[in-house]
Amino acid sequence: MADTATAIDTQVYRHPSGLAGGHLAFATSTPDRVEEQTFFTGFVRTPRVVAGGLLALADIAGADFRPARTGRGRDPVVTGDGERLRFEALSTCGGVYGRLDLTAAELEDVPVGRGTTNVDVNPPLYQALTRVGGQDPLRLSVGADELTVATLDGAIVEKRVPLPARWLRGLAEVAVHALPMDARLALPAGRAVALLAEMAARGRQVRWLVPAGPGWRSTTRPGPGAVCVADGFRLSVLRPLLPLARTVTLYAPPVTGAATQVCGWVLDFGTARFTLLLSTATQHGFAGDGRLLADLGAGDAFSDASGEGSGDASALDALLAADPVVDRASVAARTGWDPRRVTAALAALATAGQVGYDVGEATSFHRPLPFRADLVAALHPRLAAARILATTGKVVPTAEGFQVVSGEQTYLVHRRGGEHACTCAWWAEHHGRRGPCKHVVAAIISEQTGQRGA
Repeated sequence: MADTATAIDTQVYRHPSGLAGGHLAFATSTPDRVEEQTFFTGFVRTPRVVAGGLLALADIAGADFRPARTGRGRDPVVTGDGERLRFEALSTCGGVYGRLDLTAAELEDVPVGRGTTNVDVNPPLYQALTRVGGQDPLRLSVGADELTVATLDGAIVEKRVPLPARWLRGLAEVAVHALPMDARLALPAGRAVALLAEMAARGRQVRWLVPAGPGWRSTTRPGPGAVCVADGFRLSVLRPLLPLARTVTLYAPPVTGAATQVCGWVLDFGTARFTLLLSTATQHGFAGDGRLLADLGAGDAFSDASGEGSGDASALDALLAADPVVDRASVAARTGWDPRRVTAALAALATAGQVGYDVGEATSFHRPLPFRADLVAALHPRLAAARILATTGKVVPTAEGFQVVSGEQTYLVHRRGGEHACTCAWWAEHHGRRGPCKHVVAAIISEQTGQRGA
């Protein structure tokens, strides 16, 4: 898996990012070449918000919330979509996702380019951002066209930062978890300070927040409209941003009876937003959930009949290059594909980190990371194992469902309440909450392709 991680994407920075004279200049890099992209150059309206949001992302990227672990930072990913800039980061443990959205109003209506890359947030820049005040002008440059910092002394610094497979899987799973989330609790920022302090004090306890009048009630059991907060100490990264926010809105998916669920916290600053998503536990990063596996197994989105990797996902990627809107209905209307085919293609792009979801606006967005169809399946070991089972005659249909022979064991994949279930130990432990097991995915592949065991 290590080879796959380094083969996906390598970023090269020609020099460090820097802040001098109110000019915040990010060094950016594009994959497989040294030439840099410039997405935006202009002043921002709320310097403290932008600086604070970038600091929070740097803290997230460098954090590992698992016990007895130390973080090793990854540089945030920035996307320009023609209207706004989105800065994103995942924690080293993969269980905390943060995103800073800067709207056109924040960017003083200066044109924004399109593209996605990493930005270098180095220690000197981090320290400089901590000193940005509310009245300090801040000119943001994502690129290198206008970088002039005297301390660089003209040196060229190459910094290779691999975008690992776990990050791509994490970004993909974040979008899947965010899709069913709705707003549950909206608070003025002042009241949110007390809530955050309470959740942080609970440590590793699992708490459920139930709306109660203008506030909330904290319980140990879920109720209608509840928001789950697992390992709430992870919310501490939001503390410096709360005094700058107007409102804080909590998001959650429908309560399902699971012991824990993901949650989302969105801080609204008027012209900018900061979104934080927490996984179900510090030991459960988003990358390991596998929610996309059923969709990936349901269709051949990776290659056409020639096997050259130019299938539905690549076609959809080309479509989104011109239009960053990724609504399923509009994609189906424009391509003529049936819903299952659209879902499989979007799942393939999501696995490559190319599709995100904004809970604050309830819209999807395109994140054009380098897409290599031949590596998508390798990002999910369960999917790769399932394909081997399905193509080597290990899946046999029966009256009860499918018998799947894996190693020396035979498992039964069957329908339960309209969904697949399995008799394996993985399913007994997780009941599908961390995605389907490889046996279920193998059965889905076999069912869709008509492959049958001996």
